[in-house]
This record gives sequence, C-alpha cells and structure tokens, in this order.
Amino acid sequence: MIFSALDKIKRNAIFNAVGMMGLGVLVLVFPAQYGPTLLLGLGFIVAVIAIVLMLNFLTSNKSLMEFVKFVGAIALLVAAICILIYRENTLLVLAVSFGVLIILDGLRTMIHSLTFARRAHRRAWWVLSILSLLLVGIGIMLIANPWTSTQDTLLKAIGLALLFASLVSVFRLIWTWPIVDDKKYQEENENA
Repeated sequence: MIFSALDKIKRNAIFNAVGMMGLGVLVLVFPAQYGPTLLLGLGFIVAVIAIVLMLNFLTSNKSLMEFVKFVGAIALLVAAICILIYRENTLLVLAVSFGVLIILDGLRTMIHSLTFARRAHRRAWWVLSILSLLLVGIGIMLIANPWTSTQDTLLKAIGLALLFASLVSVFRLIWTWPIVDDKKYQEENENA
C-alpha cells in the first residue's frame, strides 16, 4: 500500500515540478499588461482542478484522506470563484493566489520530508524540511506583497518563486523515492 502511495507521490512530484516550472517561466516572460488575462486563466485552471478533485472523490474509496482532499477541492473552488470575481484588484489577487499556492506546496513538502524522506533513511533529509520552510516564507512574502509598486516586479517575483518551488519539487522527488525497507536497512547497518 505504501508503495502505491509513493508511486502516486512520484507522479505528482514530476507533474508539480514541470507545472510550476512552466508557470514560472510563463509569468516571467508574460508582458505585464496581460496580467488580467493571466488572472482569468488562473481562475479557470483552479476551478477545473477543483472540479476534477471533486469528481475523483466521487469515484474513490471513501477514506479519511479522500475526505480531506474533497474539503481542499471545495476550498479551491471557492478560491477560483474569488479570483474570478475580484479581478479588478489584479495585483492583490495575484499575490495572494500564488502565495497560498506556494505555502501549500511548502507544507506538502514538509509532510513528505518528515513521513517519507526521513523514514527512507535518506541522508540530509532535513535539508528538504528547510527548503519547505523557505517555500512557506516565500509564500508569506508574496501575500505580504512588498512589490505593490508595479505589476511587472510582482510578476517577476511570482515567476522566480514558482521556479524555486519547482526546484524544491525536484528535490522532493529525489529524496522521497525510492523508499528503503526498514528490515533491509537494519540488516545492512548490522553487517557493516
């Protein structure tokens, strides 16, 4: 069961790294005058992701984790509706949306570092925990939004933050896969 969960985490980490990297590059090269269009696209993408997660809940076995994901999908749908309604405050909505996205990614990375990387007996697994704390800090900085002066600097800050988040996702993939069997690890340490 843990190996099927790790396979899903591996696929999600690869998708997350590629998606964050693509989104970061898109935000960096995107002209600032198209910010409202970017915001509209973000709102629709978040709504589609929320609907897919809700439909996945309907077809899955009803475990506690699936209920947590369903509640997260409802929160995502509410966030998408807020993004689409409050488009006139483009700077604020962009900063808060991407800040929350990066904070959630940092928290997920922290959970993976503590549950999988540490249990897999990875050396320096704590580095992944530090990187996840950095992600949470960057997300909080985006929400605090010290770059409110221009939309161009805000978009560059968001793009760089997303590129950093994609790099952390690659590290999460490296540190959480493959997992080492505890019995095998103990036998190797006893023989050494």
